Amino acid sequence: MGSFYNYWEFIMQPLEASELKAFLLALYQLDAPLPDDVQAQVNNINIPADIDKLYDIAMNYPPLATYYEQIHESLNANSKIRSRGPLPAKINHAAEQQSTEINNILVAIDEQLEDEKLTEISKPIFKAADSVSKAKDIWAIIIRSLQMPMP
Repeated sequence: MGSFYNYWEFIMQPLEASELKAFLLALYQLDAPLPDDVQAQVNNINIPADIDKLYDIAMNYPPLATYYEQIHESLNANSKIRSRGPLPAKINHAAEQQSTEINNILVAIDEQLEDEKLTEISKPIFKAADSVSKAKDIWAIIIRSLQMPMP
């Protein structure tokens, strides 16, 4: 009976998956390695237990915070579109101004990348000496393998 409860403890909830995707893709968007203190915090992350720490890490480093918030907003918009149908024109207009490449990647990831795979790919990124470089390498491989939506 204990194994049943352990199984459910490690199932990632949609909000947790969204947080992890936003953080990993924000790392991918950065142009420079993380400062040493931020990198040390990232290296201490254990997934899935520490997903709730990702937001604080992102918000404490402005370049990461900018991408994290943009990506998280796009993920939420994509989720609302799937669950409720089209959004009002005002919200759609704002979404159109965001990076088409990232939006296409987010749609493909949401549709094709299982949460368990996301957990698996996050581990080497979080343990790398340069998480930005590792995120770029891993996401480049994943993005090439995804079937991207047409613009």
